[in-house]
Amino acid sequence: MTKKKYRILAICGALCVALVLCAMLCGFAFTPTECALAYTEEPTACVHEYKTEIIQSTCKYKGYTLYTCSKCGDSYEDNFTDLLAHTYADIVIAPTCTNSGYTTHFCVECGTEYTDNYVEPLGHSFVDEVINATCLTDGYTVHTCSACDYSYTDGMVLAFGHNYIAVVTAPTCTEQGFTTHTCEHCSDSFIDTETEATGHTYGAETIAPTCTAYGFIEHKCENCESRYVTDYVNPLGHTFEDTVVEATPDEVGYTIHKCTECEYSYLSDFVRSGEQPTDVKEPTKPEQPEEPKPDEPKPDTPEKPDVPVEPTPDEPIEHQHNYLLTNELHSADKYIHISYACECGEVKNEVVTITFTEEESGNRYDFTVDENGNVDFSEAESGKYAVEMFDENGETIMWYELEIEQEKEPDVPVEPTPEQPDEPTTPDEPTNPDDGNEGNEEKKGGSPALFIGTLVALILIAVGGIVTAVIIKKKKNKVKGDK
Repeated sequence: MTKKKYRILAICGALCVALVLCAMLCGFAFTPTECALAYTEEPTACVHEYKTEIIQSTCKYKGYTLYTCSKCGDSYEDNFTDLLAHTYADIVIAPTCTNSGYTTHFCVECGTEYTDNYVEPLGHSFVDEVINATCLTDGYTVHTCSACDYSYTDGMVLAFGHNYIAVVTAPTCTEQGFTTHTCEHCSDSFIDTETEATGHTYGAETIAPTCTAYGFIEHKCENCESRYVTDYVNPLGHTFEDTVVEATPDEVGYTIHKCTECEYSYLSDFVRSGEQPTDVKEPTKPEQPEEPKPDEPKPDTPEKPDVPVEPTPDEPIEHQHNYLLTNELHSADKYIHISYACECGEVKNEVVTITFTEEESGNRYDFTVDENGNVDFSEAESGKYAVEMFDENGETIMWYELEIEQEKEPDVPVEPTPEQPDEPTTPDEPTNPDDGNEGNEEKKGGSPALFIGTLVALILIAVGGIVTAVIIKKKKNKVKGDK
């Protein structure tokens, strides 16, 4: 055989080996199920040994009997039982002013729930409280719901300011005069228009001395009870005129000493008839009044008062400003002018901040009063706002309600749709035991593709082996012939 034929045989053998390898690779690519189709022999069917398990009914799932093969795992169900009734617990939600009432039925076993028995909202029941306006604070009406905490304010009345009534107090000799301004609505007051004290206006009256009393000059104020005394004169003493009354057999005689300037008199020189006057004891002659000592008051004379000191008027009281808060709302231009003004004309801007709070949404805007006393609220959206003003210490000094635009109608509450309880899941139909056997047979069987691939590989290996053996034998015979 020629070399060319050997080469052809060698190529054929290599091709056979390559085909065998390809067939093996292709055979492994098939699934066992496909290869099983190549088998002609029927697998042996499983002789099932079923275990029984009873599944009890609940309010959500039906009960049934479960049969499971202990060998191959095949199972089926039968003997279905009805659902159990739900065990509901009722939760009653009472209606409120703005929310509907309803009853929720909740199954304690499976959690299924539904809602019914809806009740309309009760609506607010308002109690009105009128806050009267004062000199410095605005008046308004507060409507507060007696059933909940909701409230709103309307009927704003601006503060009407003080109305002062003036009362003039005239000056006196020693005290200043002034004008008191008192508000007829409240107790606020202030004093101005002070005048100096007038001082005393003394008139002089001369009091002549008497027989027993000093004379003097009395200085008495024409406008008050103030007085003092000067220029004392000693008493004049008595000037007596004597009258002798002769004694009689029945009466005693005596001498009468009577003052010619006053009513004072006394008797002396008593005598009986036939007796000398010296035998009668004369009465004691009254003594002349002595000049009073410097430390003792003079008789029947008013004490000399100290020289009056002209009263010094009190220093004028510094004017105390009484500022009245003014609040001017400019709705068209969306700004508020705020200032304090005293009746003397002094104006100051002391309001630090102002807050707008929307009642329904709770949106809040904080503004600061500018140097001109203006608050620009143009950025606030339409709605009904509670406006509150704070001083530099954070204290509320004014509060009222402001509606920038017409208030929107509140949305009608949507009644919740009662949830229907879930339908119980219908359990799967019981599995036919024959179907289980078919599945087992398929599992036990192999893939047809795998079987065919294996068979082709064996054939090719056999052919390749035969061809290789023939080539080797031919080559050996040639070697022997050459020898």
